[in-house]
Amino acid sequence: MNLNNSTRLLIIAAHPDDEVLGCGGTILKAKEVGATVAVLFLGEGISARFSADEYDSQEFKDQTKKRTEESYNALKILGVDQFHFGDKLCTQFDKYPLLDLVKEIEVYMSNFNPTILLTHNESEVNIDHKITYNAVEVACRPTRDFIPNEIYSFEIICSGSFKFNPTFNPNVFIDIEEYWDQKMQAWHCYQSEGRDFPFPRSDQGLKILAGYRSLASGLNISEAFRLERMIISNQ
Repeated sequence: MNLNNSTRLLIIAAHPDDEVLGCGGTILKAKEVGATVAVLFLGEGISARFSADEYDSQEFKDQTKKRTEESYNALKILGVDQFHFGDKLCTQFDKYPLLDLVKEIEVYMSNFNPTILLTHNESEVNIDHKITYNAVEVACRPTRDFIPNEIYSFEIICSGSFKFNPTFNPNVFIDIEEYWDQKMQAWHCYQSEGRDFPFPRSDQGLKILAGYRSLASGLNISEAFRLERMIISNQ
């Protein structure tokens, strides 16, 4: 993953907080070398905690507002000032036609023109993560000029941790030791998402995963990705 001042890095995430968990350190690394970074959130991350008849409640509105504010704060720490919040209901992406998600992704890509794209992998218990991967796969058919030449998938701790048979096999590792404290600072903006260890989405859980991925890379602290497709042309 070649990050430089010509890089246009697009992260397509299902929910606010996935950008920090999956690639927060890599975003910080990209920003430091002058890359342009944007994040497209396809859905919100609150509705799974409410019943459908509570969506009009004040509590739901307050929690949604809080999650958005947390995301603004996290993105500020990451240095990201280009982003879009979608409104798909959390863990209910299967209720929407896949084509709707594909079109939303295509429109954003055509406007941003990414050179590198990061998104979810398909081996997650969270259905929104899997469907996001599927939608990106369809949207990134290499038939148009705005499709990036490098596409990678990332992992989300907790959703990936709870698979019966995990199949995410990363082959790209990014050294984020220098950015770890900032990544954790951004993560702490999502106050309602962290829990105590041994829950995966704990400070210790995140550090364990970063260390575990380093066993395969020889790094001290790393984020892991899988290269889904790379196109090398003569142009």
